[in-house]
Amino acid sequence: MISVVGFGSLLSERSARETVPGLVNHRLVRVPGFKRIFNKVGIVFISDHGQSSESHEVSSCSTEPCHQTEIIAAQFECPVEEFQHLYEREHRYRWIEVEPVGLDGTAQPKARMCTSSTDLDYRLNKCVTEDEYHHRVGRHYRGMIWRDDILPFPRYLKFCLVSAAAHGDEVLDNFLDSSYLADGTTRIRTYLLEQRPDLIPSSLRQKLLG
Repeated sequence: MISVVGFGSLLSERSARETVPGLVNHRLVRVPGFKRIFNKVGIVFISDHGQSSESHEVSSCSTEPCHQTEIIAAQFECPVEEFQHLYEREHRYRWIEVEPVGLDGTAQPKARMCTSSTDLDYRLNKCVTEDEYHHRVGRHYRGMIWRDDILPFPRYLKFCLVSAAAHGDEVLDNFLDSSYLADGTTRIRTYLLEQRPDLIPSSLRQKLLG
């Protein structure tokens, strides 16, 4: 079994099982020293969900080191043969090893977690040929994948918020305050309250808007 940490849509066990149906022990953990950041163009939003490749609202969530924060995420174990499906789902990311701790402070097994990459690294190390890059990215989108000027894809952000809220207020508050726009400085809570309150799911509007 391979241990994995998921921090965005994988907070939802249902979403995780769509890719890894044989996963076990989906639970909450803390990952110190990281923040979430919405800085990766989600190619699937363009290829499968109808978003324009010219839109700025195309980002999905990644992670970056940050000594001042920790993220509450989901950890689970998946069969080795199913990890390949998850690897394919998260193909644009770089995988690293992290040391999660349980919410009660107990050490958890070391786990693999996706983190930010660069376009050059992706082209050199994840796509063997230009034809492969074109198949995976270029036929849908021609710009940079990793950017500091994009905004969350609305439906994806809403799903992440609902997935976090399903685990309780602590997890939702952590998501709102340890997640940032691609600029690296604007918290998702600030973005929602000051710029896009329309993106707050109806089930969370009373809590967030008062």
